Amino acid sequence: MWCWHTPTGADVTDIVNLAQQHYATEVDNIFRIDTLAGARNITLAIVNQMYNPGSEFVQVARDSLTHAICAYVWVCRGQKSIWSDEEMIITRMVHVDQTLSVRDRLRLVQEMLLKWEQWARTYSIPIVCSVTMRRETQGFLKLHARHGYDVRGSFAYKRLELER
Repeated sequence: MWCWHTPTGADVTDIVNLAQQHYATEVDNIFRIDTLAGARNITLAIVNQMYNPGSEFVQVARDSLTHAICAYVWVCRGQKSIWSDEEMIITRMVHVDQTLSVRDRLRLVQEMLLKWEQWARTYSIPIVCSVTMRRETQGFLKLHARHGYDVRGSFAYKRLELER
């Protein structure tokens, strides 16, 4: 089992290593991977979240016994489509340890969906946009569809019900 927590600087190395180990091959033919840039960017997001909790949302799941990183999610706000002034959040990273069972990986992503939706509701952001650039997207996007997202290509959108 795992526990979710708000990361600190002490989590940055594990976050970068998880991304490097499991996801670098998804982008290395497009981008030159720079782990220092990755560490800087996730550190800035963590600091932004610490001092301005409504600016970004970063959470880390760690194994309850070994404390090994299982997954992390990073969402930012302030995004808009070109045809609307409504604010939306967009996923920056949704990474899960690919050595975990399919069942655990699906559960972790389901928990992320619920967490980022709750965060968006807390800050009255009406739209969620989750996007993937991975080669294998079917399971990830099917999970979104089961949670009420409208899947369009590699994008999944959801309008949230906000309390007034």
